[in-house]
Amino acid sequence: MTSINASMFTGLRNLQRINFNNNQLRYIEPGAFHNLSTVTDLVISSLSPEPYLLYPGIFDGLDSLTALYVYDQRLCCLLPTYVLCVVQKPAHPLFTCRKTFLQNTTIKIFIWILGLSALFGNIFVITLRIRSRSVTTVGKIQSMFITNLAVSDFFMGIYMVLIAVMDIYIGESYFWEGRADEWRSSVTCQIAGFLSVLSSEASVFLLTLITADRFISIVFPFSQHRLSTTSARVALIVIWIVAISLSLIGVLLNNVIPDAYGLSDVCVGLPFIRKSTDISTVIDQRSSAQYNTVIYNVASGSTVSTWQFSIFLFLGVNLFSFISILFSYIIIFIKIRLDQAEVGRRAEASNEIKMALMMFLIVGTDFCCWMPIIILGILVQTVGVDVTPDIYAWLVVFVLPINSSLNPYLYTIIHKSSKRSSNEKSKQTIISMVTRD
Repeated sequence: MTSINASMFTGLRNLQRINFNNNQLRYIEPGAFHNLSTVTDLVISSLSPEPYLLYPGIFDGLDSLTALYVYDQRLCCLLPTYVLCVVQKPAHPLFTCRKTFLQNTTIKIFIWILGLSALFGNIFVITLRIRSRSVTTVGKIQSMFITNLAVSDFFMGIYMVLIAVMDIYIGESYFWEGRADEWRSSVTCQIAGFLSVLSSEASVFLLTLITADRFISIVFPFSQHRLSTTSARVALIVIWIVAISLSLIGVLLNNVIPDAYGLSDVCVGLPFIRKSTDISTVIDQRSSAQYNTVIYNVASGSTVSTWQFSIFLFLGVNLFSFISILFSYIIIFIKIRLDQAEVGRRAEASNEIKMALMMFLIVGTDFCCWMPIIILGILVQTVGVDVTPDIYAWLVVFVLPINSSLNPYLYTIIHKSSKRSSNEKSKQTIISMVTRD
């Protein structure tokens, strides 16, 4: 059987249990269950690979229903809370009863705000840096670093806007037509996942490079092993090649490991999810006890990490990078405090101190945003903490990309304040010369 028609149960008024198990059901016609007020148990598990076309009121007429057996968990969302809904196979780890794949109105609004902010803010930073010509080698290198960081943050803006646009485009057909699997396996979702990983990993590597450059400049000011303009360009090229390669792994292995970008609706395989394993069939005890019939459910004996590469990437590489950044800045500020104690070197160290403070502000905000992901990921993989779909969506929308939206404004504020302070120093110098004359 492929469908349940409205006239199928005409005249059958005393049915108590209906079993459509092991059929290729694709459609339930509106009104199919009218006048079936005596039915208490309904089994409509389908072997069809195509999802059901659902609609509100699909179970109208089943006034006495107490238990529903399904494979498609969306059907459970349309039942009253007092009806037992038995999903006969392990559910998707991020399944919810939402009608669109973005969780709620707040997330829908803020993904637009943060996405557009990242796009236009980073375009402004890139334009500003390209137009400003640095005279010193240090200024040129810093400008290159910040420009590349803005480019990586710009990619995160594209990712967020792309997800927001697709949420509107797919709309509620995501739920009613069962387009979740179609969306997760789509080329658009793969592109979105590629952009998000590219942006986040390039940002982490660039911040590590910026910190290493500041570390050498401040802690070892007379060292000959400092970045030149050429070596800085080579380092940036290597960073982008590595970041692109890491991002492409999920795309190239999509057919083998769909958990990379195709596990979540926001197309990012963070290490927060464990999927079912040790699958086996078990007899449904309720059906056996009440009706002396055997119905098999699929059960999971344990869980495993969804994507080992995400653990290596987010909990290995990124954690190591941020620990390196943290300890580097601790040493930098110890060095600065020691230098400040020497009165004669305060003027020499002022520019280095400003650069260190600027980088510390930028890296500090990134650190605060990444640590929740790292800590929660470790708890999920070691202790077995469960991350709900709501928490997953909030982390992806608010924590992962927040600095891509925040960084451009940090650059602008710091750039303007630095310029203002230099202008004030020039004015004070002129005033002192006039007064002296």
